[in-house]
Amino acid sequence: MLLWISPHLLLAAVSVLMYKRRLYRDFPFFWLYTLYETVEFALLYALNSIPRITGQQYTYAFLATLVISIALRFGVIREVSDDLFRDHQFLKEAARGSLRWAKALLILAGIACAIFVPGEDTGRLIGGLAVINRGVGIVQCGLLVFLMCFSHLLALSWRSFAFGIALGVGVLSSIDIAAYAIRAQGVSEEWARALNLLTTGSYLICSLIWFGYILAPERKSSVVATVSGDEVDNWNRELQRWLSS
Repeated sequence: MLLWISPHLLLAAVSVLMYKRRLYRDFPFFWLYTLYETVEFALLYALNSIPRITGQQYTYAFLATLVISIALRFGVIREVSDDLFRDHQFLKEAARGSLRWAKALLILAGIACAIFVPGEDTGRLIGGLAVINRGVGIVQCGLLVFLMCFSHLLALSWRSFAFGIALGVGVLSSIDIAAYAIRAQGVSEEWARALNLLTTGSYLICSLIWFGYILAPERKSSVVATVSGDEVDNWNRELQRWLSS
């Protein structure tokens, strides 16, 4: 319960700080994502605490909230790539095109899984959303790996808030995908509990990264212009003329 509650308290703090510092104007999707995840947690926590809510009802509520969360994460990926690659127009357009194709393929794969995979309707719906969710995680991991490999070449600042967003979602997605791959091999009940704690704990790490980045804003570097000696002499003569007048 601690690993479930604490990350969302940090997300609430991140959303408040973003609003105070007007960062929601630069990252509207990420700001909406932090607000939504906080409200989603409050709803699911309330449903989990009500005895008359059945497991199936809770599952349907979880799936409905997951759909909106996936859509917001696509928006977060796009606005982060646009911000980080704003000085590289070719990479910016290439990232937009790749995200459009990835989005279409993931949605088609999720629909196909929900239709053609045998089983109950709930199980097929969960399978379809799981395909899309894992696909979004792979895209997020790919963005993080690209930034890590080419940050120096593209002169991307590690102190920028956009880089912090990408780092957080990349860490969260990589751990989630790794845990999913281990769980798919078939593990014992004890290992399944440990993997659940690992996944939930990674969300706490992700929230701490975002919270830390927003508390330590990017340092703006000032550009010092080079002034020639002749221009300085002209300024001195004009200043002396102005003082003597």
